[in-house]
Amino acid sequence: MNDSNMTSDPRRSRLAMTALGAAALWVLVGAVFKLFWGTPGLLPKPVIEGGERLGLDLGLTYKLAIGLELALVVLALLRPRLGWWGLAALFVVFDLVLASQIAAGETKCGCFGSSFSPSPKVMLAIDTALLVLLLVTRPWSTAPRGLPLVVPAALGAVGLALPWFFDRELEMTVTKDGVELDVSRNAYVILDLEKWVGTDIWDTPLGQAPLSGSIDVNTLALDGLWVFWRATCDHCAEHLKALKEKEQGQRLLVLVQLEEKNDTLANRVVHELPDGNFVQHAVLPATIEYVLQTPGELLLEGGKIVAAKEAATSETGL
Repeated sequence: MNDSNMTSDPRRSRLAMTALGAAALWVLVGAVFKLFWGTPGLLPKPVIEGGERLGLDLGLTYKLAIGLELALVVLALLRPRLGWWGLAALFVVFDLVLASQIAAGETKCGCFGSSFSPSPKVMLAIDTALLVLLLVTRPWSTAPRGLPLVVPAALGAVGLALPWFFDRELEMTVTKDGVELDVSRNAYVILDLEKWVGTDIWDTPLGQAPLSGSIDVNTLALDGLWVFWRATCDHCAEHLKALKEKEQGQRLLVLVQLEEKNDTLANRVVHELPDGNFVQHAVLPATIEYVLQTPGELLLEGGKIVAAKEAATSETGL
């Protein structure tokens, strides 16, 4: 054949495109789940740390990760001979990240957002199989060249921009005349406690809409320790039990529960909490997802945050 967009062997070309299509579909499904149902807190630790080394905040790292996946899918499908390498490189990165999760003993990969999160071992097997299939079919020589580069480049740019267009991250806003703000479905907010040090509690998302509609910081202790916890968090159970034994009124405590949509009495693991007239309770409802490594702690003095800690333990807590 003389057609520059076709290979000399249609059968091998179809096999290459089938392998590319399967790999691209798998990446697309993961990207869509993260786009509409995931949160930055589900990103693998190596990805989060990589973003931090580049000076990116968690929300930006999350959006870039999804956007790059979507852009590479578009390029692979519309310009196969050029785009296959992007998918192959992506699967290599996936395998490295999953291997690190397995080594760390993690049981959920976070690959498909909060709705569906298989184990890293299962994902490693699937991703490796797709990578091998991709390489065996030799798309660099058997796949068609595809559309002119300007087309996949333009559509890839659209894919890269979609996480910003469908942004579910809540921004701090100020309510006017007591009007309740509409919170979008599956919205999330990043509670980056350690970046709040030096600011007043009213200037954090806790003191701004829409969270201020659920928790009134003016009614809570502005001096003392605030502890953020989840009912299904084993680390929270251990930490709160230790606090119950340690805290006997030396300072005021505010226990802020981050409710989750899947909370039930059956899956609750937190059963012991500090109690006494020095303890206050607050709840952030499950209508919003909260990105925070619990248990988290804030130390307040006159409403100003003087120290903060995420993933606190008895040894590292404030």
